Amino acid sequence: MDSQIGQDLSGTIKRDVRSIVQRNVVTCPPDFTLQQATGLMFERHCSSIVIVEDDCPIGIWTEADALKIDYTCVEHSEVEVRHLMSAPVSTIGINASLDEATCQFRRNGLRHLVVVESDNKLAGIITQSDVVINQDVAYFLRMSEVSAIVPPQPPTTIEFSASLPDAIAEMRYRRSDCILVTRDGQPEGMLTERDVVRLIALDQIDRPLEDVMSKPLISVSETMSLLSARALMERRHIRHLCVTREDQSISGVISFADVLANIEQAYVNRLREALDNRIADLEQSESSLNMAKALIDASMDGIMVTDESGTILSVNPAFTILTGYSESEALGQKPSLLSSGKQGPDFYQKLWCSLKKKGSWQGEIWNRRKNGEVYPEWLTITVVHDARNKRRLYAAIFSDITERKKSEAIIENLAYYDPLTKLPNRQLLFDRLEVAMATAKRMKHGLGLMFVDLDLFKRINDTLGHSVGDQVLCEIADRLRHCVREGDTVARIGGDEMIILMTEMEHTDTIHRVVQRIFSALKQSINVAGHELHITASIGCSTYPEDGTDRDTLLKHADTAMYRAKSNGRNSFQLYSADMNRSSMQRLSLESRLHTALNNNELFLHYQPKLELGTNRIVGVEALLRWNDREQGVIPPDQFIPAAEELGLIGKIGAWALQEACRQCKEWHDAGFDDLHVSVNVSPQQFTRRNLTLDVEQALRASGLPANKLDLEITESCAIQNLEEVVEPLNQLRDQGITVSMDDFGTGYSSLSMLSQLPLDQLKVDRSFISGIPEHNKDQELVSTMVLMAHNLGLNVVAEGIETGTQHDYLKQIGCDQGQGFLFNRPLPPEDIDKLLRH
Repeated sequence: MDSQIGQDLSGTIKRDVRSIVQRNVVTCPPDFTLQQATGLMFERHCSSIVIVEDDCPIGIWTEADALKIDYTCVEHSEVEVRHLMSAPVSTIGINASLDEATCQFRRNGLRHLVVVESDNKLAGIITQSDVVINQDVAYFLRMSEVSAIVPPQPPTTIEFSASLPDAIAEMRYRRSDCILVTRDGQPEGMLTERDVVRLIALDQIDRPLEDVMSKPLISVSETMSLLSARALMERRHIRHLCVTREDQSISGVISFADVLANIEQAYVNRLREALDNRIADLEQSESSLNMAKALIDASMDGIMVTDESGTILSVNPAFTILTGYSESEALGQKPSLLSSGKQGPDFYQKLWCSLKKKGSWQGEIWNRRKNGEVYPEWLTITVVHDARNKRRLYAAIFSDITERKKSEAIIENLAYYDPLTKLPNRQLLFDRLEVAMATAKRMKHGLGLMFVDLDLFKRINDTLGHSVGDQVLCEIADRLRHCVREGDTVARIGGDEMIILMTEMEHTDTIHRVVQRIFSALKQSINVAGHELHITASIGCSTYPEDGTDRDTLLKHADTAMYRAKSNGRNSFQLYSADMNRSSMQRLSLESRLHTALNNNELFLHYQPKLELGTNRIVGVEALLRWNDREQGVIPPDQFIPAAEELGLIGKIGAWALQEACRQCKEWHDAGFDDLHVSVNVSPQQFTRRNLTLDVEQALRASGLPANKLDLEITESCAIQNLEEVVEPLNQLRDQGITVSMDDFGTGYSSLSMLSQLPLDQLKVDRSFISGIPEHNKDQELVSTMVLMAHNLGLNVVAEGIETGTQHDYLKQIGCDQGQGFLFNRPLPPEDIDKLLRH
């Protein structure tokens, strides 16, 4: 094991400057003005510029040099850079090792080293950041917390009211590469050397300090690992982080230079260990082994060694602390002892593949402690060849990264969620919108993008203060969350503007229902700080793909629709498409009136006779629902029944239709037509949202109609969607003598197996098959087969939509039992059925 460690360290030691040098270095001649030089730096996003003459570096000007300039001099930006550069320039050979570069940075207090070839020609440049990023010291950074490198002296600060030259002068005096800008003693932003370079380049050195400082401050907890802090700096392309205590107060500022200092100490220790291993004598091998064991036992990481079969051979004390299993409990067991079950076979297959190809694997894994607690760990597995025993061992080193995961989650939350309302922010909304559009395109469904703007919200901030305004925004955000569907997104993009992303949208009725819920939620007053506030909103919406197929177009059109709603007097809603808006408003109006149709006695029933085909005798009638709307007159059922189902009204309407049909049929019985049956259609919601058995019993009891004169018609789709919920109540109803028919048979996906499970008495063949008789032989064969199959199952057959004598003759010929259609009669009001029965 010692030999392996020595090899790993020597591999790290041999890395040289050539492996990390930045060859695309920014250069300029010595007669460039300061503004020209800083302009290049700003354009290329770099921290230094090398001044060259005949391809040889003669000086360097860096962000740190920006603090040395006297900004009271008006013409400072026109000074040639030769007069301001650092010279002679500090250089390092391209073949120098990384540890030499690290020591030179530390010894000379530098942040940049110019890299030269053997002939002193410019080869490139390296920075402290390059060394920090490329040093193989993840272990040491993971084991150290940010608090370990926070400078003991408080950070340099200055009030926002100070001038920019004053701030730069203070940084120069304090020899600090950054300064915190405060307002009433509270940190609000930061000014760094890079900011100063940017301001010189843009000729903005005379702007107020509060306008040019970097904000908001990016902060991390004292307990965050240095590895996470380094990753955050690298990801955000920044050199400084504020460090906060547990009470959120700022304890200091750390920089890449501080991380480098920590790395250097760890790196020197590793070099010392490597050198000690190299000069170790064979006579000291036993001592070295004992020392290695002591180090393993003292390690804060859990260590486990297994043989080729996966049997655990040894563990260290940290293994017991992290997992809860003692050494005696672990030895002889398999590593699956710790398995959490969160990783599937594919995960372990890739892990073993890596071990076979590379001899190692490293990554994040979830394991389970003895007490059952599941936790994340960072695991490294290395193949170790035991030459003495000619076998292969596997050494696993792992550490608990629970706290690191928590810190990462906090950073993730800050990056993607609004800190005030906890809603997704603009970035997360855009990410979700891109995914939703790709899914919608593939699945061929729509999206809705709704722009919600609170009316006159600025008055609340101006009169009651921003604190009250913030509380109102949080309450509005919470209400909006409860108005949308699962899978939809409510985001805050700034101020009082919020965006709602609606996915998997079939039609705009879904949008209007959400809008109705929003307006209903906003009607309730908000009580904040003793004030009762009434909030309204203007809402605009665009739809994909009708109003746009890209993010910017959809947002622009939603915003346009919102301003159209504002111009209509606020507290209103508009769709971007005028035609769509008009039809959707009509549908919304229809839905609103449908809520009161039953109470206003606007619903009524027509009845279509059913005839026995052998005798042409009327044996029953089918009750058909109609609506005489006060605005549009009689509305066809195919327009309002789907709306009633979507609104959840069909159960109540269906119960009324049962009562009315039974009452009317009993009247016909009392008039002498006591053999007449009545059929009533039943919606799937009457099974799932109401007690259908109870509704039927109440209708029969109230009317006095015998149960064997009532027939309930269900659809194939109803049976397919709710087979288990349908069978039991239908069996209960049939036990009372009620018959059950399957309506529109042949248009769904029912199978013989399903038919055998359903308690049925009749099949009603859909009109689409009857209309093809006699012109289409296939329709004739299908209908004939349906009749034969139904009779074999002991079911009667009713043909729908009979319109010609030829159809009637064919159905009679193949033994179809009953029929209905325009050949006999259209649906009629009850008084016309009376006349028909009497004649």
